[in-house]
Amino acid sequence: MPKRQRHKASLAHRTATQGQYVTQQNRLVQRNGKWTFRARVPTALRDALGRLEITKSFGSASYAEAVRLARLESVRVDALFAETASGRENSTAIEITDAALENLARRYLHQLEVASHPMPFNDAERRQRGHAAEDNAADVGRSTEDAGLQQVAVKLGRDAGLAVDTRTPEFFRLIEAVQRSLIEHYRRERDRAALKAEKAYDPLFAAVSSSAPPPIAKLSMAKAVEMYVASPERLGAATKTKAAYRFRFSVLVELIGAEKPVGEITRGDVRDVRDILLRLPPNARKRFPCKSLRTVVENASTTGVAPMSAKSAKLYLECLSSLFRWLNVEELAPKNPALGIKGPSLPDTVNRRSFTVSELNLMFASAPFNATDTQGWLFWLPRIALFTGARFAELLGLKVADIIIVDGINALDIVPNEVRGLKNKVSRRIVPIHPALADIGFLTYVRSLPRDGLLFPEAAGPANMVTARNKQVGLALRKLIPDRAIVFHSLRHTFKDAAMNSNISRDMVAALGGWELRGGRGAMDDYGRDRLARVLAAEVAKLKFDGVILI
Repeated sequence: MPKRQRHKASLAHRTATQGQYVTQQNRLVQRNGKWTFRARVPTALRDALGRLEITKSFGSASYAEAVRLARLESVRVDALFAETASGRENSTAIEITDAALENLARRYLHQLEVASHPMPFNDAERRQRGHAAEDNAADVGRSTEDAGLQQVAVKLGRDAGLAVDTRTPEFFRLIEAVQRSLIEHYRRERDRAALKAEKAYDPLFAAVSSSAPPPIAKLSMAKAVEMYVASPERLGAATKTKAAYRFRFSVLVELIGAEKPVGEITRGDVRDVRDILLRLPPNARKRFPCKSLRTVVENASTTGVAPMSAKSAKLYLECLSSLFRWLNVEELAPKNPALGIKGPSLPDTVNRRSFTVSELNLMFASAPFNATDTQGWLFWLPRIALFTGARFAELLGLKVADIIIVDGINALDIVPNEVRGLKNKVSRRIVPIHPALADIGFLTYVRSLPRDGLLFPEAAGPANMVTARNKQVGLALRKLIPDRAIVFHSLRHTFKDAAMNSNISRDMVAALGGWELRGGRGAMDDYGRDRLARVLAAEVAKLKFDGVILI
């Protein structure tokens, strides 16, 4: 062995025996004239990978060849470590199906054919090119264990959005698809070198050539939904809204078919989904977890289980139509097959309205909203909502630390936290505390609580605290005011009406209530946070509810 090679081998050996597998030394160890790649698995990943070390023998290869192979193997191993460390079970990746592999293989062959160099005129050069193509085809088809081939497969698969996991048998199906493309390319290259008429050897590639348009990957229903939900237009949606979207789309994906290409979904498919939804029982996934939704519908028809409401079915159809509108705009689908397809007419809905003065006085004077010795959340929430226009969840999830002083102004700092999120970006705001709330002891109540806790600790408890307490308030309110047009959210309408009647400007009302101001500038555009607090406080002070008795 040459002196330089002996030095490197010795250095690699010393590094390995010291337990330091450094990338710069190629992670190579030599034993009895044979090279072995060895990579120590990081301690934090050993349980997940089930091993302490990853090894691969390169046999009696030369040092230069062993270094080349080790570099390729390092790429694969480092990718495996990174994937495992991030817990990467990519929820946005699609399953490696036969259709997905075939699409990938066709697209990769097209890339190879387009990138192929023109055939030389010289006979000797063409023969050499033909022999090289024949040798390459044989080498590629020899084994799926080749590190270079695996590296290409990983990159192509992940670029195509496939769920590539190098530890599973599906990974070798991906490698075989890449092999298939390469072998077809080298066979065609051999024919071109021999000046033979070009033909397709594998029927899968019959329509693929450098002169043909690139094969279009068929976007599956499942992948389209994942792209839609993750699109920038929906990033600002509240957590609850996103969860509702995902649940409804999971139902739609099952009914239409996860792998069905969106370009092949017809109006007949959408009508079929609509008809199933109109017979599907509510909460079908929870009530019948081990059955397909179509089976649930069949059983419901014979057992008389009531279907979900027409309004709920309509929400599913609206999701489907929204999906296809987005796909059409993004040029990912040629049409919207859900356009104009609706469920049955909905019964007349009750529009929410504002409280009257007499209704407010009735609520504030009656249990459980009236003044008590404790004055807990049921006392404070409706009064704060009346003077701030804040939503139920925004108020119930406040922390004591969210009652702040900005430039001398006492205010609510409405921000998302672990208890609840916010509906959208404009919901994040500061709202000055009206003098009327201070007059009835709100700030004194705040100062009586630990700074690091919830503003209404007695309301905490259920895992779905906001939903549970909202129902509690709704039931209590219904006993006092039978009109179904009056709900807690009616206080938000009452605030808005009073604000407009008090000559508070439109953009200031939007800033206080967290409404999105369409077609105009917002109050935040002209003021900094500190300066805005004083401006908003002056506007809030104008707010009056004549005749309302708070306590």
